[in-house]
Amino acid sequence: MCNKIVAAGLALTMAFSAAGCSSSSDETAVPSVTQYNTIIPQTTATGVDLTKFQPISLVDNDDLLFRIAGIVNDPIWGYTLKVQIENRSEMDLMFALNNVSVNGYMCDPYFAATVSAGMKANKEITFPLDSFQQIGITEVTDIQLELLVYDANNWETDDLLEETFHIYPLGEEAASAHLRTPQPGDLVLFDNEFCAMVITGFEPDGVWGYSANVYLVNKTDTDLMFSVGDAAINGYMCNPYFAKTVAAGKQCITSISWSHALLEENAITQVETIVLPIRVYDAQDWSKSDLLDDTFTVNP
Repeated sequence: MCNKIVAAGLALTMAFSAAGCSSSSDETAVPSVTQYNTIIPQTTATGVDLTKFQPISLVDNDDLLFRIAGIVNDPIWGYTLKVQIENRSEMDLMFALNNVSVNGYMCDPYFAATVSAGMKANKEITFPLDSFQQIGITEVTDIQLELLVYDANNWETDDLLEETFHIYPLGEEAASAHLRTPQPGDLVLFDNEFCAMVITGFEPDGVWGYSANVYLVNKTDTDLMFSVGDAAINGYMCNPYFAKTVAAGKQCITSISWSHALLEENAITQVETIVLPIRVYDAQDWSKSDLLDDTFTVNP
């Protein structure tokens, strides 16, 4: 149920944005898709000839078909997985994605689809250009995604499908995690055996307001939630409502933002001090003890 709410929320958020990306490859390779330990042939990331491509089915059973029909790298519309869906069940189905990563980094693609009982649909999974640029990805070698399929009219029922897949656009042998190079201006809030959080810079006029750009690392084998509690700016309570899930073993580049309206309400014209109460805990089991619960004071 929790994953359904997250997936639905992401779909609504992403509906208001545009997408794009960049990638390059000099040779045609024989990529693959991995469902746990099962290797399935795939296609190349760049220069795909869809007339010659043989579609690959991630799921093909009595209830549904979810097939990757091709990969397109368009400099305007984005890095896109072409998807063919069949709903073979007797109920309307919602298809959503959760915990998607590219080259080891969390990356939210634009995708959500409701397919009526007995119907088919052609859809696209598109990755936003700005996310790739922030991460520094120029070539996609590893896509991991969790596919959720459930009754579109009753979220209380069990998921029809909840499985994780690896897609290797250039072949599994070419897969590599993109490593971020530490920068002189980095402010490391914490870096322990479980997780890390680094402030990489500040944007006074960010898209969502005043923003602190952050780099998150999950070193564990379980999904982690990074959240900010009752934060304060210049001695005034200013809550950014920040919470970000980072999948097991993955990294994330994101931002903590305060709206300009919130700063104006508190007559803040220049941010001098930020107090950040931060918690990191198991995203799937809130009853477990926090991996980190501490407060940090930052002077931009």
